[in-house]
Amino acid sequence: MAFIYETNENDQYDVFKTHYYKASYDQIKQAVLDWANNKNYQLVSWDDDFNEGSFVLPHMNLTVKIIMQNPRETSIDLFIESTYLFGSKKKSVALFMEIYDMLANKFEFKGLGLHA
Repeated sequence: MAFIYETNENDQYDVFKTHYYKASYDQIKQAVLDWANNKNYQLVSWDDDFNEGSFVLPHMNLTVKIIMQNPRETSIDLFIESTYLFGSKKKSVALFMEIYDMLANKFEFKGLGLHA
């Protein structure tokens, strides 16, 4: 059984809200690709036309959607399909937080769900 978790502008929980950073699309994309490479996660595809990348992780599929709102504000949404039998939500939230923390260490964090 697969469990699905995703971020969006209007979620009631901060961890599931769209995150915004002071960076360009290319900067966020490169940071995500470097992070995945360092973790040895397999890049399945990256489509610059749709600003979206897909990765295979142990027991998870991760899709990253990056939208450049303007030249100095870029949002990132995450979509996880998890196949863990137990602790799926906890592991997915931990992965969200790992990605957000990595980005916050590289770029200025602007806020959550800014264009809701």
